Amino acid sequence: MVGLPIKNDGIYSALFTPATAGGELDENKLRELIRFEMDHGVEGIYCCGSSGEALLLEKEERMKIVEIVAEEAGGNIPFIVHTGSLSTREAVALSKHAEVHGASAVSLIPPIYYKYKQEEIFQYYRDVIDSVDLGVIVYNIPQFTGISFSKGNSILEDEKIIGIKHTSMNLFELERIQQAFPKKTIFNGFDEIWLYSLNAGASSTIGTTVNICSKLLREIKDSFDKNEISQAQVLQNKLNEFIETLVSINVFPAAKYCLSVLGLSIGDCRKPFGTLTDSEKKTIEAAMHKISDYF
Repeated sequence: MVGLPIKNDGIYSALFTPATAGGELDENKLRELIRFEMDHGVEGIYCCGSSGEALLLEKEERMKIVEIVAEEAGGNIPFIVHTGSLSTREAVALSKHAEVHGASAVSLIPPIYYKYKQEEIFQYYRDVIDSVDLGVIVYNIPQFTGISFSKGNSILEDEKIIGIKHTSMNLFELERIQQAFPKKTIFNGFDEIWLYSLNAGASSTIGTTVNICSKLLREIKDSFDKNEISQAQVLQNKLNEFIETLVSINVFPAAKYCLSVLGLSIGDCRKPFGTLTDSEKKTIEAAMHKISDYF
């Protein structure tokens, strides 16, 4: 099954994983969430990433999520599947499964926990590259993995590496990667620097708050494209005030709660994440009120 081409200037949601009260994957709510996001202008989906709690999920759950995303979004908007895993064997299996179900690309964090040699990390990516006919997107998130990708990483030279998800505050590094590899798509991974990443060379974003207020991120991009930088800055400030509140509480549980406020309850994050207090919920609701025009 051939997936839709990657949208190189798209607003992609880092899709949440809905959960039942018992902490299991809620398949019905996942379908609702995907339709909700498409109705609200999301231009692509990135599933089973950090916001999707991938490393807290079983392999079979990750596969089921992909199958549901393919059914609900496939043919309508492109979807990227994060297949990064602790082992190469699982990363390859998840990537092959994503390809069969029409993913537009796969994306991977590097292998973590054990201290691998650089060549071992690169071989992990090569094994996935060799196993599928899909483009591969490197997921650069050094604050979680302890591994940073820069223009000097030879794996980026592979033509099947079609882009990099740069979830890092290092905009110098982003700019250098974009200059070295101008044909690759640079996806910004931190919503709070969306405007600044555009100026540094990013063209798309994959973000947690896209699940909630994709309209606001699209307006930042549109203002930037029109060279209305002052307006783009005003909008980025609005987004950042909202994000600051989520981060002060715990960004993933807080962001999932936002959807409950919007009428789509998708449950809590999987343990060991905890649950929000009533006070935290009120703080989130107050922050949402300030950007209510963008829901």
